[in-house]
Order: sequence, then C-alpha cells, then structure tokens
Amino acid sequence: MFTLTGVELDNAFAAITHHGYSTMLPDPPEWGVVTTNWPAIRNVLEKIDLDTYEPFKAMKVFAPKNRANIRVVHMLHPQDLLLYTALVLIAKNDIEVNRVITKVKRVFSYRADITKTQVLYGSKGSYEAYRQQLDAKAETAKVKFVATADIADFYPRIYQHRLENVIESVATSQRVRDVARVLVRKLIANLLERNSYGIPVGPYASRLLGEAILIDVDATLQSRGINFVRWVDDYNIFCKSEYEAQSVLFGLGEWLFSNHGLTLQSAKTKILPIDVYKREVLSRHEEQLTGRDAVVNMLRDFSIGYESGDDDEPNEVEVQEALAVLQVTDLRGMLEASLVDTALVDYEAVVYALTKLPRIPGAPPELKREVLDLVIENAELLYPVAEQIAKYVLSFDDLTHAEQKRIATKLLRPLKSKRNPPPPYYAMWILHIFASAPAWNHARDIVSLYSESTSEVIKRHAALAMHASGNRSEAVAIKDDYVGASPLLRLGILFASRKLGIDERKHWKLANGISGAIEKLI
Repeated sequence: MFTLTGVELDNAFAAITHHGYSTMLPDPPEWGVVTTNWPAIRNVLEKIDLDTYEPFKAMKVFAPKNRANIRVVHMLHPQDLLLYTALVLIAKNDIEVNRVITKVKRVFSYRADITKTQVLYGSKGSYEAYRQQLDAKAETAKVKFVATADIADFYPRIYQHRLENVIESVATSQRVRDVARVLVRKLIANLLERNSYGIPVGPYASRLLGEAILIDVDATLQSRGINFVRWVDDYNIFCKSEYEAQSVLFGLGEWLFSNHGLTLQSAKTKILPIDVYKREVLSRHEEQLTGRDAVVNMLRDFSIGYESGDDDEPNEVEVQEALAVLQVTDLRGMLEASLVDTALVDYEAVVYALTKLPRIPGAPPELKREVLDLVIENAELLYPVAEQIAKYVLSFDDLTHAEQKRIATKLLRPLKSKRNPPPPYYAMWILHIFASAPAWNHARDIVSLYSESTSEVIKRHAALAMHASGNRSEAVAIKDDYVGASPLLRLGILFASRKLGIDERKHWKLANGISGAIEKLI
C-alpha cells in the first residue's frame, strides 16, 4: 500500500499553482474548482492507495512541433496531475544531486533547488546562462567544429522500465524507491494505456523525469572529457576537429540507443565549422542584421519562450531596447511580408510578435490593434500558432462589443468548414477564447460545432464555451452524452450542465451517478 501525505499533496498543489497546469494547453476551469476546495480534495487524495489506483484516461491533443511535424500532448485529469506531481516532487532532490553539478556549466535545463519543497525547478535566467555558455565555448581558440544533436521524440520514447531503474538507483530512502515503482509502473504506465515507453507530455513535472533519464548520458560524456553543453534534449559538443566531432556523435548515438532505446534526430544532428555555428546557431540581433531580421532577433531575445525559462520577466533595459526597435520598424509590414507566401508562412516571425508584443510595457496601442487585425484576417493561415493567436486576443481588455463580434465571426469561420476543417489543436485554442467570458457569445454556433465534431478535444472545449455563454437549450443538447464520454469531456459537460434548471440538474446528476471528488464539486 502506498498513500501520499497531506504535506506531499500540499507541495504538489503549490507546485502546479507556481508552474502552471500544462504546457501547450489552455488552463482548465477545473483547476479553479480545485483551488477553491483544496482542503476537501486533499482529504480525498490522501486516502488513495496508489498501488491499486486506476487513473483517469488522459486526453490526447496533437500539437504542432514545427512546420511539418506534430507532437502528442496529454491533458491529465486534475486529480491525476496532483498525484503525478506529488510523486515527482518526492524524488526531485535525489534526481538533482545525481545530475552533473551546476558549477561546471554543462547542463542548464530545469535545475532543482533542493531547499524548495514546493517548486519543481528554477528557470529564471537559466536559458540566458545556457546561451552565454554557448557563446563562451564558441570563442575558445581550440574549438574548430561543433556537433549539434537533438534526441528524436524524447519524452514519448522514454523507456519506462529504464526510468524506474534510474529513480531506484538515485534513491536515498525507501520512500523514493517506492515512488519509482508507483510512479512509473503504476501511474505512468496506466496513463499511457499500458505502453512500455513514454511519459506524459505537457505536465511540468515530466521535465524532471526527462532530466533524470539523461543523468548517465551526461555523466558518461563528462567522464570521457567531452566538451559539451546541454539544454533539455539539445546537445552542443565543441571539438578540435571534424573527426573528433564525428566520433563523439557516433558514441552519443550508440549510448542513447543501447542504454535507452533513443535515437538522434537526423535533421538536427550536424557537424558545423565554428564560423557556420556562430552564424546559424548563435546569431542574435547584431549590427549587420537589419529590417525583419533585427526585429525577429530582438523579439526572440526579449523575455522567454516555451523552453527558455518560465519565470523570467523583462528588465527595464530590455524594455527600452525593444521600444527603440519598435519605434523605427514597420512591424505590421514585417508580418504582412511573413504571410505573403501562403505555402511558406514565416511562423517564427508571427510567434515572436504575438508572444512578446503584449509583454512590452509602453508598446503603442495602435500597433497592437494593427497586429490584431492582421492576425484575425489571416487566421486560416496560422493554424500552427493557434495558442499565440488566442493568448494575443485575450491580452486585450478594452475590445468593444462590435470588435468582439467581428473577431468571433472570423475565428469561427474555419471551424465551421465541412470541407477543410482545422485540426482540433486550433479549434481548442479558438474555443478557449469563447470560454473566457460570456461576452464572446455565439453559443448556437458552438453547440453546432459540438454536435458535428467527432473529436473529444473539440467537444470538451465547445462544452466549456457553452458554460460561459450558453443557456438551458445548449445544455440540454449535450447532457445526454455524459455517460459515454471520456473523463475530460465529462468534466466539460458538467460545467455546461450548470445552465440547466436547479431541480432539472439535480435529477440529471442522480440519474447519471456523478462520482469523483472534483466531479461532484463541479
């Protein structure tokens, strides 16, 4: 029997509150229910025997990884996310003290502070420190070539048995040894439908497990005197000769495959002369860059990205530099140019603008509006950056009713297409806008999307949008789907069912046997 203590669950709750619910997914309203009722939910979770517990089925979303590839993202039920995070936190310190030590400046991603029990890892300044170390290594006189390598499909291909062995090997207590069994063999294996490989993609706790898997890889490179720097699954290896770079890459690839069943991604595994490496990998907004390149690099460097440190905030110098560039640049023109070739949209420029512009204090309001109009007009070309579109739209707190109606109509248009509907990932983020406030409305269109879609991702987020702006008729239209729905879709239907009459909803809940602590609270 293995149960979590109240303190361990409190730590998990605090960590999720600090880091967020999941990467690449909208924040679920269920977390607000957890926050409001935390003591009651903690009491329920304390009684769960994780040796016999069957987790809820995770919802899979296929998100764009780049222009041509996708990655699976797992949305966990709030109860399972809390259990998962609590277990990883128990093993956190033992994982960290077995990694290559920070002071040698080789491994920068997701370093944990063992004195902080309610934080998974620190990120402030870590990506910038990584970049600075790459710059420093590249200036070393003996370095003539750099080998770059990226592990293919890293999180989805992690061998679970190997992960269990790693946690057992670093454990300094029986509690952590038990976590190895319960976390991997029980929880992760069941969450991933009994596959023998993969860890959930999306939860922030997974990042520490990814770092744990690479402990022996980093230690082996270090013991062999190899001059490397790593961020997550990206290796930069600094070499005296092309032959040395070739040899190291072969050795790294062999070790990863033989010990972990992992492979290097061929498209990103390269040997570059140092001048090419500086130009293609380390380039920033230097003096020789003008126009679009200068702005893209400025926006890239301003604050943070998905893998580059979630806690960083822009400082005053960064703000002033960014504003100076914006004042002399036609950002709208740059984005228009990025959209000219509809077959090869420059998503990099679009992402940087939408992500960074709202975070630059003092950025001209008229510029923000121009960018908003441009993005809405071209939304059908921008499916891979749906998250950035949604967050950019929601960054405005002064949209008029007429503006909201115009934006809503244009964003819904591709979702209503029967011939070429957008991927569920795009629909999910657009529906997240409608779920954010009743003012977005369009409940009739959304209930039609729900009814006509076969995607549980779309159905869930349509149900959440109906909760925001629908009425009884929309709730009646979907309530009978509850019994046959997946766990995460059930939660969405429960929210939408709040539009039913009080007595009607009471009888509906009794008829359907609503169970589960969070479900009952919703």
